[in-house]
Amino acid sequence: MKIYDMHIHSQNIVNSSSKLLDSMSEAGVYGGCVFSNPPLREDSVNGTSFEERVAEVLKWSSDSKGRIFPVLRIHPYEENIFENVKKAAEAGIVAFKFIASDYYVYEERPMALFREIAKLGKPIIFHTGILWNGGVSSSYNRPLNWEALIDIEGLRFSMGHCSWPWIDECIALYGKFLNAHSTRGTAEMFLDITPGTPEIYRRELLSKLYTLGYDVGDNLLFGTDGIADNYKAKWTKFWLDTDRKILDELGVSLENREKLYSKNLMRFLGITNEVHTSNIPTIDDSDSWSCRNPQVTEIIKKWYNRLGFPKEFNAQFKKALNTIPISDAITYDTYDTSCEDGARNLLSYLFFAENLSKRYQERGIPESILLDSLSDVVTWTKSWSTVKNTLYLGELDWLGGMFSMNLFKLGRLQFCRGKAYADCTELGLKKGDNVIDVHIPAGDRFLPEDCDAAIKQAKEFFATYFPNYEYKYFACHSWLLDRSLNDFLTKDSNIIKFGERFIPVLEEESNAILRYVFTWDTNIVNLAKMTPNSSFAERVKKAALKGYKFHETYGIFEK
Repeated sequence: MKIYDMHIHSQNIVNSSSKLLDSMSEAGVYGGCVFSNPPLREDSVNGTSFEERVAEVLKWSSDSKGRIFPVLRIHPYEENIFENVKKAAEAGIVAFKFIASDYYVYEERPMALFREIAKLGKPIIFHTGILWNGGVSSSYNRPLNWEALIDIEGLRFSMGHCSWPWIDECIALYGKFLNAHSTRGTAEMFLDITPGTPEIYRRELLSKLYTLGYDVGDNLLFGTDGIADNYKAKWTKFWLDTDRKILDELGVSLENREKLYSKNLMRFLGITNEVHTSNIPTIDDSDSWSCRNPQVTEIIKKWYNRLGFPKEFNAQFKKALNTIPISDAITYDTYDTSCEDGARNLLSYLFFAENLSKRYQERGIPESILLDSLSDVVTWTKSWSTVKNTLYLGELDWLGGMFSMNLFKLGRLQFCRGKAYADCTELGLKKGDNVIDVHIPAGDRFLPEDCDAAIKQAKEFFATYFPNYEYKYFACHSWLLDRSLNDFLTKDSNIIKFGERFIPVLEEESNAILRYVFTWDTNIVNLAKMTPNSSFAERVKKAALKGYKFHETYGIFEK
């Protein structure tokens, strides 16, 4: 998805479009609009003449290969402004920028100029909201002043910063323009969400825009208020990341994000002539327009049913599905794995299963392996829901191995493409070498013959579906390889037999055993309260409480 920044100022410094584009690329931005210097009529210190501004701003775009769009700042009371806007349009100016610092937009001369610009087919980018210019000027920029523009035929204009701090007034005005434009074909208003809204207000703004019910999808524009001469990638990344998290929480669809970051600007500038139909606003009807993709809910329900979750989760799952918006724009790669909303985690990871299924199909991996592998989502939902006493999916980083196509359940065991945890010089293994990690998922007893079959299947699986992955060893880092378990289990124990497959490489003190033998939140502090469900668990509990040292052992065996 291309991202355009439609709100960038220049400052009459020697410009370099290549430097700007490099900084944009670093921020993940493809291109955008650069505003010229201010007119002398507006700023007697930093302003420049009409001819200088046109020449300067056109330089920004001339070598940009169509990625930078030149916007000319003008003042309605400049000399020869009516003649000059025509010249500017002919020279290649794509839009005009106004900052009402000493006039009201509804005055006769500005209104006449706006009509002339509309006839030229060019849009207008307005500053609206409080104006930080060191003077008494903000009253000129209250959004309701712009109501006067409603009957200017063919006019496209944007309201900068959504008129912060008057965002409610601005959104209400948008509703009126949307209604008029949809029914009478009058002027079309766009909402420029460029910060001006401080971070603390950002969630409020985006939440109101996307959940009020007004059809804003085709009329939102993204910008940063950046400086062309010194474009700060870090600043831009911050706002993109901040907005992404909020849009994810609101469930804003991929389609609406593509419009926000690209398509709406292209239509606004007249670069594309995409036809769209807006929903007419309906008073007090929050369902008149939705920012979400309704197919997402069906996808999540499909995978919940396919994975066979226990019935006791059904009621909470249904409630979560109806109350937690999930966007089709989310991906595993960008998901916040520190998220503590367990129900949101579950819905999101069930949605990720759809894309994972497509990737399995592309590689020709049987669906049965996909479903077996995804059963871990059910396993960890059970474990964490028990700990949290509510519907909760945890262990997200672990599940990442599966969603990144590295972890697979093959028979009784799980296998993951990984890196050696430690050196084993006598076998020629170095830390960081490719290995296949072996994991033992919760479930039935793991009989030796089942483990043999799983390992055999793993060798065939990776040779077939990942033929370029070279490895010499299988590896396992687990409490199950702890040699001190011989003090608690008989020699014919499946746990002991499993551990005997591996050559011990590294041993570390660890009480990880407690989480597997008891509940997932068990530790040495709360162990005394835990109830053993087997004689083995009873022996482990007594030993740990007496200070017995358990271990996690890293072991390997040859392919």
